Amino acid sequence: MYRNADSAVAVTLLVSFALTFLQWEAIPSTTLLKWLAYMAVVSLSRFSLTRAYFRGSPSERTPGWWEAAFTTGAGLAALGWGSAGVFLYPEGHLTNQVYLVFVLGGMMLGGGAILAARPPAFLAFLIPTGLPVSIQLITDGDTAHLVMGLLMILATAATLVTTLHVHDAITASLALRFENGRLITGLQSATQRLEALNQELETRVQQRTAELDQTVSRLQAEIVERRRAEEERATLEGALRHTQKMEAIGVLSGGIAHQFNNLLTSISGYTTLVRDSLAGDVEASKNLDEVLRASDRAANLVRRLLVFSRKTDHKPALIPAAGAVSDALELVRSSMPSTITLRIGVAPDCGYIFADPNLIRLIVVNLCTNARDAMSNQIGVLEVNLEPVELGGAARSQPGLSDGAYIKLTVRDTGPGIPPDIAERVFDPFFTTKPAGTATGLGLSVVHGIVSTYGGLITFDSRPVDGTRFVVFLPRMAAPEQIRAEAGKPELPRRQRILLVDDEEAIARLGATMLQRMGHTVTIVTSSLEALRVFREHPESFDLLVTDLTMPEMTGSQLIRRLRETRSHLPVILMSGFNDAVIGGEDSLGEGATEFMGKPFSRTALAEAISRVLRRRVVL
Repeated sequence: MYRNADSAVAVTLLVSFALTFLQWEAIPSTTLLKWLAYMAVVSLSRFSLTRAYFRGSPSERTPGWWEAAFTTGAGLAALGWGSAGVFLYPEGHLTNQVYLVFVLGGMMLGGGAILAARPPAFLAFLIPTGLPVSIQLITDGDTAHLVMGLLMILATAATLVTTLHVHDAITASLALRFENGRLITGLQSATQRLEALNQELETRVQQRTAELDQTVSRLQAEIVERRRAEEERATLEGALRHTQKMEAIGVLSGGIAHQFNNLLTSISGYTTLVRDSLAGDVEASKNLDEVLRASDRAANLVRRLLVFSRKTDHKPALIPAAGAVSDALELVRSSMPSTITLRIGVAPDCGYIFADPNLIRLIVVNLCTNARDAMSNQIGVLEVNLEPVELGGAARSQPGLSDGAYIKLTVRDTGPGIPPDIAERVFDPFFTTKPAGTATGLGLSVVHGIVSTYGGLITFDSRPVDGTRFVVFLPRMAAPEQIRAEAGKPELPRRQRILLVDDEEAIARLGATMLQRMGHTVTIVTSSLEALRVFREHPESFDLLVTDLTMPEMTGSQLIRRLRETRSHLPVILMSGFNDAVIGGEDSLGEGATEFMGKPFSRTALAEAISRVLRRRVVL
């Protein structure tokens, strides 16, 4: 017991000073210094007791006296640690509470290692050290502290059980040691035969030790492999949770954008009608133009939300990757201040990608704009590199990507980097560290949505010294074949009989007014079931169907199929606030719609959609 006492005293003093330092901001300094003084006095007393024991004093006292003195010293130290769980408990400082629990738990484990040979001394140390802070946590009131308190009690109990097992092992080891001593004494006085038997026994012990060493080595290898597997599993689970979160946010964003588009359709449409009716009032027309511009800005914001949620209309095509990125960099170059050096490395043999060039430009511009803003008011370097890569086998180093050919776009800046506490939120929509009113917080979330739409992957790493680096992978494809030019387009008739279906009455009346001013005859229906009934009664009375996609009772796609049972070649324009042709896994254009039109729409967009639909009918 006394052999390890000096180490225990040194650890007590060191940890006492460390705890005082950690709690200095959360606990009054007077309380901390009083507690530290008590721990110093107890440590000095235990040190003096140890010195007295090793100077030859044990013969002056009975063994029971020295054991009782040792146990008393451990108990006094435990009272100090237990009082720390009460008087050094920082109310409202969760981090400092964790520090306190960590320190006390460590002291209990250390006490178990040092005091295991003497159960009374260990019990005198363990219980006063662990119980006060456990009770303090349990009575703190909320669920988190209750869980922490219960875990502390479980840790105390586990330490107690483990130490008792260690004590049993030590007792057995000492008994075996004394037994070996007696055997050695007997062997020294035995005959040569007994010496031979002893040599044989030693040989067997060596063999057993070698076997045990091999077993330990195998266990260590298994432990390393298991830890590696657990770390890999934790990484994959984290990536899965992030993907699920982004998908959930995307679904929510798409739903909100759909409702906003319906509202913006009414706002912009009726404002246009009022402005046209007040053509002679210049002041009123200017005011209404401001309303329309604000509506356009709102519609642009909704489109960015839909890009993030992957519910936006886009026109992908096979385009040269190097050309698309170089075009975007021309825009970036003009916006860079003279304090930032732009370094570009675009490999010419990057092949083709299947994407909308406007969205590729948006990826490059958003990433470079973020990098530029990160280096504002300082001298910095912005590097943009594009290169072809092959992922597969040993070269595959990006989880979440299948084997194959990709282009790799890297955007690196020398800014201050991204703090670790916000790293997991950089792709969240509306999250920004810029001052209020200067950014929408959609830049990186839009990039994430575009990259995911095209089957790619975006990653980043950031360090305070090296800045931030974003890496985008997009699937690389072979060169496209030449496509013939589209044939000429015939003239179209002007007056058409149109059946307009939308469950939003305001949008239905708006569309009817626009169509009537174009010279068309319009029948308005706000129910898909009513539209089905009206059409079946007079199937030849309509030249064109304009219908919303998302409606109660029957969707637009279902309505199209039912009407096509009566007239198989009825031209159809399908409208939706989602701005895409795939809702709930149903291919709307594939179900018979001749044209798709996103909300909000203008009178010009509506007229052009009708023109394209009727042109296709004439061609057919």
